[in-house]
Amino acid sequence: SSLVQYNAALFRRLPNLRIVTRTGIGVDNVDLEAATAAGVVVCNTPEGPTESTAEHTVAILLNLAKRIKQGNDNLAAGKWGPRADPLIGVEVRGRTLGLVGLGRIGRRVAHICGLGLGMRVIGYDPFVRAADVEPLGITWMELEDVIAQADFLSLHLPATPETHHLMNRARIGRMKPGAFLLNLARGPLVDAAALVEAVDAGRLGGAGLDVFEPEPPAVDSILRRHPLIVATPHGAGLTVEGRTRIEEMAVERLLAFFRGETPMDVCNPAVLNRLRPAV
Repeated sequence: SSLVQYNAALFRRLPNLRIVTRTGIGVDNVDLEAATAAGVVVCNTPEGPTESTAEHTVAILLNLAKRIKQGNDNLAAGKWGPRADPLIGVEVRGRTLGLVGLGRIGRRVAHICGLGLGMRVIGYDPFVRAADVEPLGITWMELEDVIAQADFLSLHLPATPETHHLMNRARIGRMKPGAFLLNLARGPLVDAAALVEAVDAGRLGGAGLDVFEPEPPAVDSILRRHPLIVATPHGAGLTVEGRTRIEEMAVERLLAFFRGETPMDVCNPAVLNRLRPAV
């Protein structure tokens, strides 16, 4: 569960615990060093939510581009026609999608938006070479260039000390006027106060969020009700197919471990050197 903190204190209370399998990508709530010290294998299922999360990203991107949220809100309020809201949508064909993080999800988003929607795709990832993504239709650029050129900037990175508030006030200020920021990765990647400030000032066209800092956001948080922010409750990977795939992968890792095999996607591989017998 993402609600449980798997730390040294918990491992001391559970001396017979051998393996923890997280459903999905993030292991933010697991102290990997403490798990290794306790001889506990930690696995995740990174491939499970890829398709669902990528599709959710594209859905929010199109929602922002076409101003669907505003149209729906206007209709619900009894308004009608273009004069009800001066904001009108844009076409995404030919516009630039900037990806920060070119792992499984980022590459799938690039495929859908590049081939399916005719967008120009640029991206940054410090662990990926330009030659690795050029065949996928992605032009690798430095981070600051991606931020400056993107009409839609989408984040696909883990939460680490290095990525905390990666999109701070300064970097948000360097985005193109009217651009959109999407974060469906981890809440701490974005300085939410700076984001709202930029949207309110009209410097950004809006934002799309599926993650927050903290989670859940406060009941009175502006992120829950801002007219130019499309927000969903950290559920991008939760589809019928995605959940089934994730659960099957999680169970397979457990079964492999107790068969005496090395399970896939071990997040703390150092533990394998001192692994206790599984049975």
